[in-house]
Amino acid sequence: MMKKWIIVLLLLLLSGCQAHQDSERIVSLMPSNTEILYEMGLGDKVVGVTTNDDYPADVHNKEKFDGFNLNKEQLLRVKPSLIVTHESARTSQQKVLDALEKKGIKVVYIKEAKRIEDIDDTIMQVAEAAGHKKEGQKVAEQLNQEIAAVKQHFQHLVKRKIFIEVSSEPDIYTAGRETLFDDMLTQLGMENVFHDLHGWQPVALETVVRRQPDVMVSTTGISKEVYVKKVKGRPGLDKTKVITLNDDWITRPGPRMAKGLEELAKALDD
Repeated sequence: MMKKWIIVLLLLLLSGCQAHQDSERIVSLMPSNTEILYEMGLGDKVVGVTTNDDYPADVHNKEKFDGFNLNKEQLLRVKPSLIVTHESARTSQQKVLDALEKKGIKVVYIKEAKRIEDIDDTIMQVAEAAGHKKEGQKVAEQLNQEIAAVKQHFQHLVKRKIFIEVSSEPDIYTAGRETLFDDMLTQLGMENVFHDLHGWQPVALETVVRRQPDVMVSTTGISKEVYVKKVKGRPGLDKTKVITLNDDWITRPGPRMAKGLEELAKALDD
């Protein structure tokens, strides 16, 4: 009789755990976190994303939030059990997120990935926060295999001096060391002409000219045609090879990073 009651109790506990898992409601306040959640098969648990989210297509069916100006009431309306955001939100959106935590909502701040190898930690942070560690490990392993394959396939690339333009207006911004862009170039055997800088920095056009890059890579979101026209108007750089890339592939530390690395390698392979 006692065994029967124990079995019944265990079944009730298990069903309770399953009900809790089924009631997971996740708000992702970083597009990269969103992509990781979907890759782990948790898209149905995501109830809210940012206005910058555009992948996968299903995100267009989710509640949209301004990640730079969070609305507490709007967030409460979707009844999240978990919010995953970027570590920078600790200062920019701290007041709102603190208020939500006081109401029992779990808030997890994901560290910034500064190198490709850091993406493993990013994926596992999201996975552990959502309680799906095994799924996260699979996503990380798959990504690592894809990145290794890209590097192997393009190991023949000739070393070149690269300038990365992440913003053109009002100032020219580039990526120095301790950024994903810089590490991607290193992984492909290239030289970032501004590796001596740290993080994201503004640079003068005259300085770019002085460093004489072999290739200029734009991740600003403009078309190649527009970027070529812009570069032709820059004396001293008008003959430089230009490349434009989908910035989502190479700025989001998530499952599509291997695709971004491959597209960059293809563009440099001529």
